[in-house]
Amino acid sequence: MPLSDDNDLHLIHAYLDGELDVMAALAVERKIAADPDLRKLADEIVTLKKVLAEKFPPEPFPPRLRSRIEAAFALETTRRMPNWAKIAASILVVAALSSTLTGIALRRIASQEIVVAELFDAHLRSLMAAQPTDVASSDQHTVKPWFNGRITQSPRVVDLAAQGFELVGGRVDVVGRTPLSTLVYRRREHVISLTEITGRDQLDLPFDWRAENGFNMIRWSNRERLYVAISDLNVNELETFAKVFRGSTS
Repeated sequence: MPLSDDNDLHLIHAYLDGELDVMAALAVERKIAADPDLRKLADEIVTLKKVLAEKFPPEPFPPRLRSRIEAAFALETTRRMPNWAKIAASILVVAALSSTLTGIALRRIASQEIVVAELFDAHLRSLMAAQPTDVASSDQHTVKPWFNGRITQSPRVVDLAAQGFELVGGRVDVVGRTPLSTLVYRRREHVISLTEITGRDQLDLPFDWRAENGFNMIRWSNRERLYVAISDLNVNELETFAKVFRGSTS
């Protein structure tokens, strides 16, 4: 069964094993609920875990294992902590460290998925609102100063009407508890949300393009600024938008 990326399988396993925090678990639940393939995969994993638990129940520690380890390593039992126990403890430490590092990686992946979900949600909310902007204007000199005092750094605003992408305004979206500037452009009847993430906000999104629920998302960076464009435009036109934005001067 194809997955959107390798992270999905790790996240689902971590979710079913109860290894994620509340926010990460909610994000994975939402992703599973929205994707029939992931729901089916989660059900299959649950069924497999149940079958394995029934067929291979936990076994008690074999009483002869200690003597085998001692014989294999020619270790002597003393009143101190025996060496075989030290070896076992070392193995447990390695396993615990591996589990901790895996947990850290999974939490980081889950955090990135939350950011992606919040960006998509912000775009969808704007489409359901009376208008997709907080400030409505095609004048870049009106839109740019509107952000002053609302976010830490005013965005780069460019007029792309000549290239077929009309500036219709801007808004502030809160993503990962961080207020970010989002410019809104229009291509025919299609709305484009362009969110700018400055280096100081440090929201890591490790992808260049992805699709979700009929929408495309493209990410690119320019020095200390990272941009994410979301629209129901086809990916070729959205890539054209990204190209002309990068090549324009503010």
